[in-house]
Amino acid sequence: MKREILINAAQRETRVAIIEDDQLVELLADRPETRRMVGDIYVGRVEAVLPGIQAAFVDIGTEKSAFLHASDVADEEVDDEEDDPGNADVPDVEAEKPEKPEKPEKPEASQKPEKGSNGSSGSDGKRNGSKGEPQI
Repeated sequence: MKREILINAAQRETRVAIIEDDQLVELLADRPETRRMVGDIYVGRVEAVLPGIQAAFVDIGTEKSAFLHASDVADEEVDDEEDDPGNADVPDVEAEKPEKPEKPEKPEASQKPEKGSNGSSGSDGKRNGSKGEPQI
């Protein structure tokens, strides 16, 4: 099989033609001034999953979050009975939550004497205070 790729680059447009066995197989045109998004591949983070409408909003770094319907992410290996994209379920996505910094452990009460106390305990295990009652 003879395969050729022809590229025509101009200031406003770049065209790419793929030719196999002297037959045009694919023709692509790219215009840099035109912003397109459909068909492009983005890395993003799921912000919200809406099971009621089988969709999710994904942060892809644009001003607004992208809308992603379940039928757009359905597996290609779907049974013949499920060819209707309307039957697709929202995939189970566990949104990543930012990790909370670990707080240092607080010292136990037995290690930290309370105000006005000398830190010693009586025979009943209660801290010494007025009239033998535990301090609050």
